[in-house]
Amino acid sequence: MRRRLFSIVIFSVIAWINDVNAAATKQSDATKFISDASTRYYKLYNKIAEETYSSTDDDDFNTIFSKLTTVKRIAAELVTISEEASDYDLENIHDMQVKTALRNLRRVGELFVLGEDYFSSVLINFAALKELSTDKDIEPYLGGAYMPSQDDSSLAYYPDIQKIFQRSNDSDELKYYWETWREKNLVWSSVNFYTIIEAFQKAAKILDIPVLEFWFRCYNNKEFLREMERVMEDIKPAYKELHAFIRKELHEKYGGSVVNPRGPIPDHLFQQVREQAWQANSVIEPYFPKANLPPYDSFVAHYDAKDMIDAAENFYQSLGFDGLDKEFYEKQLKEQDESADNGDCRADIFDLTPHVYMKYCKKVEFRKFLQVHGYLGRLHYAKEKHNLPSYFFNSYDLEYPVGEAVILSASTPKHLQAIGLSKNFQFSDQILMNRLFRMGIHTMLNIPLYFVHTKVMTDLLNGTVEIERINKHYWELMVKYAGVEPPSDRPESAIDFPYNFYLDMEENHQTKCVSNFSHIQEFCMPALISTHAYICFTFIQKVRI
Repeated sequence: MRRRLFSIVIFSVIAWINDVNAAATKQSDATKFISDASTRYYKLYNKIAEETYSSTDDDDFNTIFSKLTTVKRIAAELVTISEEASDYDLENIHDMQVKTALRNLRRVGELFVLGEDYFSSVLINFAALKELSTDKDIEPYLGGAYMPSQDDSSLAYYPDIQKIFQRSNDSDELKYYWETWREKNLVWSSVNFYTIIEAFQKAAKILDIPVLEFWFRCYNNKEFLREMERVMEDIKPAYKELHAFIRKELHEKYGGSVVNPRGPIPDHLFQQVREQAWQANSVIEPYFPKANLPPYDSFVAHYDAKDMIDAAENFYQSLGFDGLDKEFYEKQLKEQDESADNGDCRADIFDLTPHVYMKYCKKVEFRKFLQVHGYLGRLHYAKEKHNLPSYFFNSYDLEYPVGEAVILSASTPKHLQAIGLSKNFQFSDQILMNRLFRMGIHTMLNIPLYFVHTKVMTDLLNGTVEIERINKHYWELMVKYAGVEPPSDRPESAIDFPYNFYLDMEENHQTKCVSNFSHIQEFCMPALISTHAYICFTFIQKVRI
């Protein structure tokens, strides 16, 4: 009996040792796979970035077809990495870093897992949604009576109608454009948007991961939506006061038949306030005249676009960062094509590997000067991660807010005077408050909108709201979080999302606009008790309307 019991114990110990050895072997194999997959990932995405960076408006059909064929081949290899990562049983992996790496590598197939459907359908859906804002298909108000020279040419929402919102004080005109653009694009926005929702759901199912994990894949945080809700609670007191002030001014300007003094603000006027944040005809003009703002554009009038990049690079080097190398300036940096030179052009940045590329906007103004500081933050952030494995490069949880924090620092009077841009201008407290209040409108009023956009996508993807009632759900959220309502009764069959809802849906960048707040708030808190509190828009919480 003792011999039999002893044998059982021995065999159990041997079995346990074998299991441990097997697990160790599997973990060792996984570690090697992660290293190899990281190298493959970098190589593949470097090739995609190179193909995209080299594209021009003049590419002929054969060139475009060749590049598309290359991207399809690369996409298939990325899907293979996802499939190989999925072969590892995470229950047998005990190292949390290895387990996290495998989870991330399971997702690198992205929407490419849809195969040919991605290139023949979904990619077209994304492009179609973006073009809704740039197609010139809207007849001007009153046949062009309010347009320069009574021009009756059709308009695009961006930049034509956006510019009208920046200058117009006619509520009926703004309401016309608000309604007409949505009615004109109802069918195409619905078809393309709902197809994309289904694509995300299908891709998540193929990858065998929760759909919301896939949607938030660029943010290395499982509690991301909860953190966004916390941000909304943090800004609620200041936002309610700012909202009440704006509503009061709009009510006095347009009357009770247009603006309810105790209700939500009509969306077309809410958009007007946001678009006019830095204009002379804003509702805050009686309190903070635009003429009293610093002549910011004149500060950089002697620059060209390349000079602005050099100035931003000097800022980063002053913080101790190594300079961008000669190869970057010669082979990975160039001006955008002429097609990008319209309206508010933005740089194209390829930073999914340490081998970064950038196409910069040629427009010179102070706003672009600050944006360049943010762009270079992404480039330096990518380069600083050059020794890290690939799965760190699909995370937007730091580079955007760090870039925004740099923008806040680069725009302070102290810095502008230190680098000689504003040496002949004196910044008074009144001028600083003018700038701060306009920053508050520009920034604070957008945060609830981006939160609602993210909430709508979340509720659609996880099935907590039916597609048939998404418009009603959207306006319920807008009233609750933004205090905004449609300017007229809207049918449930409508889809009333603004044009920027559809931008960058594939990469889910809008969510960063809310996440930035929590990071910048931490950055700003020491400044709130210093004499330089004006550098932080969160100081709006100290303003009593």
